Amino acid sequence: IVVLGCVVWAHHMFTVGMDINTTVFFSSTTVIIGVPTGIKVFSWTYMLLNGNVIYKSPVVLWIVGFIVLFVIGGVTGIVLSSSALDSLLHDTWFVVAHFHYVFSMGSYVSVIIFFVWWWPAISGFNLNDSLLRIHWLFSMVGFNACFFPMHYFGLVGLPRRVCIYDSSYYWLSSIVSVGSLLSIISGITFFLILIESILSNRVWVGNWIMPNSQISEMNLPLT
Repeated sequence: IVVLGCVVWAHHMFTVGMDINTTVFFSSTTVIIGVPTGIKVFSWTYMLLNGNVIYKSPVVLWIVGFIVLFVIGGVTGIVLSSSALDSLLHDTWFVVAHFHYVFSMGSYVSVIIFFVWWWPAISGFNLNDSLLRIHWLFSMVGFNACFFPMHYFGLVGLPRRVCIYDSSYYWLSSIVSVGSLLSIISGITFFLILIESILSNRVWVGNWIMPNSQISEMNLPLT
C-alpha cells in the first residue's frame, strides 16, 4: 500500500488535461491499490472477531464505526478511480462525500480514540462509558446523515459549493442540515464528557498521581 500510494497521487488530477497514457496509468494503479486495502479491512475484521475484544467498549465501537465508514469511502474511491466517471463527478457533491468518508472521519476517530484511551492516564479521571456510547451514536448518525445523501446529489449532477438547488431535493438537503447539526452537537458533547469526568471526581484506579502506583502503557484500562 505504501509503494502504490506513491504512484496514485494524480488520480486527483484527471480533469487537468493529462494525456491518455498517463491517465490510464494512474487510473489503473488506483484500482489496484483497492486490493491490498480490502485485505487490510478483512484483517481488521478478523482481529475484532477473533481477539479478546469487549464489544461494548467505546474504543471498539469507534473502531467498528471507522471500518464501516472507511469501506464506504473506499468503494466510492473505486468509482472515482475511473477517469471517465471522475470527469463527470469531479466537481459534484459525490467527491465531497468521498473525501469526508475517507479522510475527515478517519482523523476525527483517531482523535476521539486517543482521548478515550489516554484521558484516564493524563487527567487521573475515568470517562463515563454510557455517555461515550451516546456520543458515538450521535456522531455516527450525524456524520452519515450529513454526508451519505451527498453521494446521490453528485450522481444527479448537483455541483458542489452551490447553495441553490431544485425544490425536489429539499427533503434530502434538510437531512444533510440536521446531520451537520448532530455532528456539531456530538463534538460539543464529547468536550462536556471530558469536563464531567473531572467534576464528578471519578478517580481512575491506576492514577499515576497516587503514591506507589505503577503504570504499564500496555495494560491501561479503558475505563
